[in-house]
Amino acid sequence: MNTNLFVGLINNSALLMALIVIYEFSYLLNDRWKRSVPLINGLLIGLIGLAIMSVPLHLKSGILFDTRSILLGVTALTFGAVPSVIAGFMLILYRIYIGGAGVLAGCAIIISSCLIGILWRQFNFSDKKKWKWIHIYLFGVILHIAMLSCVFILPWPQPLEVLTEVSLPIMVLYPFVTVLLSTILFHQKYRKEARMMIDEAEGRYASIFNSNYAVMLLIDPETADIVDANPAAVEFYGWPLETLKKMKISEINTLSEAEVKENLNHSIALKQNHFFFRHKTASEKEIDVEVYSGPLMINGKQINYSIVHDISESAAATKALQESEERFRLLIESAPEAIFIQTDGKFSFLNRFAVSLFGAESEAELIGASVMERFHPEYHAIINERIHQLNEEKKAVPPNEEVFIKLDGTSVDVDVTAVPLHYRSLDGALVFARDITERKRLEHAKNEVEAQLRQQQKLEAIGTLAGGVAHEINNPINGIMNYAQLILDLSESQNESISQYAGEILQETDRVATIVKNLLQFSRQEKQSHSYASIYDIINQTISLINTVVKRDQITLEVDLEDHLPDIKCRSQQIQQVLMNLMTNARDALNEKYQEYDENKIIRLSCTHFFEADRRWMKIIVEDHGNGVPENIREKIFEPFFSTKPKETGTGLGLSISFGIVKDHHGSISIDTKEGCYTKFILILPVDNGWSL
Repeated sequence: MNTNLFVGLINNSALLMALIVIYEFSYLLNDRWKRSVPLINGLLIGLIGLAIMSVPLHLKSGILFDTRSILLGVTALTFGAVPSVIAGFMLILYRIYIGGAGVLAGCAIIISSCLIGILWRQFNFSDKKKWKWIHIYLFGVILHIAMLSCVFILPWPQPLEVLTEVSLPIMVLYPFVTVLLSTILFHQKYRKEARMMIDEAEGRYASIFNSNYAVMLLIDPETADIVDANPAAVEFYGWPLETLKKMKISEINTLSEAEVKENLNHSIALKQNHFFFRHKTASEKEIDVEVYSGPLMINGKQINYSIVHDISESAAATKALQESEERFRLLIESAPEAIFIQTDGKFSFLNRFAVSLFGAESEAELIGASVMERFHPEYHAIINERIHQLNEEKKAVPPNEEVFIKLDGTSVDVDVTAVPLHYRSLDGALVFARDITERKRLEHAKNEVEAQLRQQQKLEAIGTLAGGVAHEINNPINGIMNYAQLILDLSESQNESISQYAGEILQETDRVATIVKNLLQFSRQEKQSHSYASIYDIINQTISLINTVVKRDQITLEVDLEDHLPDIKCRSQQIQQVLMNLMTNARDALNEKYQEYDENKIIRLSCTHFFEADRRWMKIIVEDHGNGVPENIREKIFEPFFSTKPKETGTGLGLSISFGIVKDHHGSISIDTKEGCYTKFILILPVDNGWSL
């Protein structure tokens, strides 16, 4: 074994230890030179390598051994690729400059040491792994096996001679030195990094504490003394920093010192870190504050930090909001109609009136129950559509008459409207419901009265027709009797005339049947639904009833109906009643002006249709040339029980009932008249009035 190798290693140790100084030097550079640190480290390490190679072990001419493999391997492992490549490049140039038989082998050792160190750093030792000496020792072994392998570049048999002389001391000593030097450098690295992290943390803490706009205090939990305060706290409380640091937190908190101490102990025991207090300022002003606190270690002692927020405005707003909510709840609870909130189709809130409307004893009976179950099944499709409109489209729904089902199964008529509402983080609706059971009862009673009045007016019209109908029926009845007598007289002698007489009998009989049929149809109670009917049939049936009366009064009836008139959706008997009333009034007006026959004693009835606002309309005019309507009563003619006729001949219900019928059909009726000249009643009806069939 070559003992000179041990001596050379000892001689190089001081130079190797210079790496520690270089590593320390890189941490002393300020931020301005941080980017240049790898370059500077590489140059300094290269200089150390040159010094090491200046005192080598000379085995033979041109064959040198030193600790450059340790230097470059540890450099690559600890400093990284850039410094090791720079240092290696410098050493290669120097080895070439020295010359000798081992130039190629020496350069190969430099290159392999750098590569192994770089690869080992990249793949085997990351910052996430714990550095263990065994890993570094393995690295030293592999590094120097590679170094010895480079000897085979020498001409044979020199590799064998060199390996025999140096392999044992190198494999024994060099890995150990590699471990020693690397471990020192890594511990130095970790210590410096930890110090830097501490310095950064302290810097961040100081920056956060002193630059933060939030009020921050440091408090000794044992004595309740204020240890420190940031500038924001000085500005907030109004005391100088030195004064604050001499105060106790109880001098700021409106609680007593004992209560403050109790709160501190309570927060520590329960690990509570959120409080609401009232703090005093230097001007004796009391402010509502929200405090977040927690433990902090300073110089080995636990200190409580407190972050204080001024919530005086939000506290006032919260109080105002609570008062507003109380007023709202009082208003809702005292409202004279049912109000409830539905979310996800379920009851979330009901006021007292809503609980009563559904027949419940308390709100708890309905909370969480399905809203749909409390609606009559007939309205479920409508309710689903309205819920979708409220929850998805966020649109208010207009009032709609619906039926609620109480808990006992009975029903109640209601008028319901709703608006979208976000309640307890859920989409829903605020629903208003008004009990309209009594209103519906009164409307039903009113409809019954109106129906009776209409029927009374019909009976009045029938009474007017009765005389003419009786006269008209009497003539065909006499004819039937006469023809029957003739048939009886001629039945044996002139059989050929029997068929002729029989035909006359049938014609007159059919005439009677038609008159009676129309009279009975007119007097019958009307159906409640609307249906499409022919306007021709309505007018012709009315004419068949009144024709006898006007003929008897020597009145000419002129009818002008436009061709191809469409069917009209209506209650045909009611429209017939309106026309009968208008034509009867025209007949009375003509009889009042003309006692006998006159060429102007005419009733004209016309019917046309037209388009307006994308709808089809029917226009019916009943015109007479009577005395007209005086101007002073024109606005009263449609009022109930108003009449210019004697009490024994009229009730004053005809035009008012006609007006109601036309309005019910979404139409209009108006008058065009000139006193002493004429009167026109103009009836406008929609072809489709929008009613369900």
